[in-house]
Amino acid sequence: MEKTKVYHERDSVDRLWEKGIKILTATGYFLSGFILSGAGLLSLKTPLNIGLAAACTGFELIFASLGGILGALLRLDGGDMLNAVLPQAGVCAVIFALDRLGIYKKRRTALTVSVFILCFACGTAVMFSENPSANELVLTLCTSLLCAASVTFYSGTVNCITQKRSPYMLDTRSLVCIVASLCTLLLGSSEISLLGFRPARFFGCFVILAASYLFSRSGGSVAGIAIGGCIAVSGTSVALSICYGICGLLSGIFSRFGQIVCALVFSVTAGIAALLDGSGEGIAVFAEAASASIIFALIPSSKLSKVRSNIMNPSVKRISSEFGAAGNRLIEASRAIGSVSECVAKVSQGIESLSPASDELVCMRVRERVCSTCPLKNTFCPEEGEFSEILKKLSGGATVTASDFSVNFNAKCPSVPRIADGFNKAYSGTKAINAMQANAARNRELACGQFDWISKLLEELSTEIGQGAVILFGKEKTAASVLSDNGFQVISVSCVSPPSGALRLTCVVEAIPVSTSLSRLTAELSRELEAELLPPKINEHKNGKELVFIRKELYKIRLGSAVSSCGGKKLCGDYFECFQTESKAYIILSDGMGTGGRAAIDSAMTVELFSRLIRAGISLDTALSITNSALSVKSDDESLSTLDVAEIDLFTGNATLLKAGAAPSFYTVSGRVKSVEIPSTPLGILSKVKFSKYAIRLRAGDTIVMVSDGILGCGNLWIKEEIKAFSGGPDASTFSENLLDSAKIKCGESFDDMTVITVVAEEV
Repeated sequence: MEKTKVYHERDSVDRLWEKGIKILTATGYFLSGFILSGAGLLSLKTPLNIGLAAACTGFELIFASLGGILGALLRLDGGDMLNAVLPQAGVCAVIFALDRLGIYKKRRTALTVSVFILCFACGTAVMFSENPSANELVLTLCTSLLCAASVTFYSGTVNCITQKRSPYMLDTRSLVCIVASLCTLLLGSSEISLLGFRPARFFGCFVILAASYLFSRSGGSVAGIAIGGCIAVSGTSVALSICYGICGLLSGIFSRFGQIVCALVFSVTAGIAALLDGSGEGIAVFAEAASASIIFALIPSSKLSKVRSNIMNPSVKRISSEFGAAGNRLIEASRAIGSVSECVAKVSQGIESLSPASDELVCMRVRERVCSTCPLKNTFCPEEGEFSEILKKLSGGATVTASDFSVNFNAKCPSVPRIADGFNKAYSGTKAINAMQANAARNRELACGQFDWISKLLEELSTEIGQGAVILFGKEKTAASVLSDNGFQVISVSCVSPPSGALRLTCVVEAIPVSTSLSRLTAELSRELEAELLPPKINEHKNGKELVFIRKELYKIRLGSAVSSCGGKKLCGDYFECFQTESKAYIILSDGMGTGGRAAIDSAMTVELFSRLIRAGISLDTALSITNSALSVKSDDESLSTLDVAEIDLFTGNATLLKAGAAPSFYTVSGRVKSVEIPSTPLGILSKVKFSKYAIRLRAGDTIVMVSDGILGCGNLWIKEEIKAFSGGPDASTFSENLLDSAKIKCGESFDDMTVITVVAEEV
């Protein structure tokens, strides 16, 4: 009990920490928008807050926009204010439209173009209303281009923040985006001055020092030149601004001698530049550089040295992406197979268009066989509608004789018996041909469906390879240190967070020390990695032993079920299965058409095939298409079954209810019982079928109840009352049995196959 209490306290602290981080992030976006609204470039106001808004989504967009609008209202006036506010509102509208339409491809390009169009249109309108000139038009064009270009580096910076990328995981592009973003913030705050001391330049000096120490001469040079150029265009002397690049270069060269030396070289170089300048502004630049150097030197060296060692000399081998070419080949294969499906569909349409109508074909064959040799073929023609009754009788399954033709026709035509016999033979042959054509069309349609889902499967595999897993380098090193402290000879350590959201720690060691307690080792690793791990799975490895630790899920589920067959038969037409993957739990229920053995086979096949595909990592939609195709070709007779799926994420508590012709489900939220009734199509009827989906968020004690349609024979209001009374009680199995017994009593002797599955969510 004490252990449970500790974990609950830790969860509360984690939640407070997450909320605090979210508040700080929102504040940062708000202040950034506020500062960028007044950015100046060569005495020209450039509303870079518009580019920042275009790079954001969600709550970041809201706070960045609010900060930009407020900054424009307080800091600007006239046309400059309109140039900052109106395009800001337009960009927000464009982002909202893209989200509503579900457009994610080429999103950045679309937003970049939108920013340029909005800025140029608004700037041009303001210019013509105030002081139109060719010079002003060129400046407006340049400002619009700069705002559009800012979307690129702001997007890169926002991605680094949202993905929480560590400093030593930054590539060159990300580093350039961050430095460029910082430079624009300096532009926006460069006008603030206290007795000649500019906080923006002080902040720039600190950034150059940090880049010099962490990324050596390359980082110091890039940061120094970029920030120096930015400060130059904001109003500082160009000669003094050049010294920032020199300071960054020299500090990077001497950074290998330590943090103090790096700061000292930076301040001395800035002091020499100030003496050579000899102006009051030069003294202010030296004071700012010296202040930044002092604060940088006061930072604990252990923290900076740890980050720097991770960047310069990573001790754990990084996993490289070896599957880029394979991912590209999968994409090409997916497109090729998709084109095969399109080709088959076009050919099928062509074949169907060439097939004549059945009645017309029968009449043509009879005329060819009987009437072509008749001497009256050119002088006698049957009355309109003469053969319609004959064809109608044939379509009903009967045969025709001479007496079925009209008296007038019998009187004029000498070959009525032969015509009747010809109709019987031609119609039976055409009926067989039609059946063959229908079967061929069905096979072509099934083939197209199979090509489609194979193409979709290859596309999913390519996407998964492209996403890959997030490599947690810091946790790898921590784990290696813990293992070494416990007497392990560590060969390699890999700690990744796969797309599923779990955490997997794989350690290869030479051997497991005899005195090692795996439970104690697991507890220590859990504490150091700040993630509760399950005891390791031990595998043989060519270099020794492999220990695989998986993060323990944050939620678990309690299951209870009850089943009853119609009329007490031995076989039930309902079938279900429950299983758990690395990060999710699945409950799958199927109801076969009818009752007894035939329904039992269809439902069992549906659930078994679908669950095997899910265990293999195939997506739910693709697994549904494959299962539907398998049911369609299982036999010549119609095979129909429903599919009811509950997918529960054990790390977030998010649940998705997916239905294909299934009965309604029920769930509780905040003590209220709600039903999920969404229209959908069963499997085995159409060549293409889709899930109807419903998403919910589960918390401790919430309940999901899945039933087959036999339970609903007497309505569902009483079911809601039963679930409300249960309210996530301790015994889900007893509740399922009681609910089943109540359904039997209410439906009487005529009840259908019945199944009840109760799922109760609990926090670990």
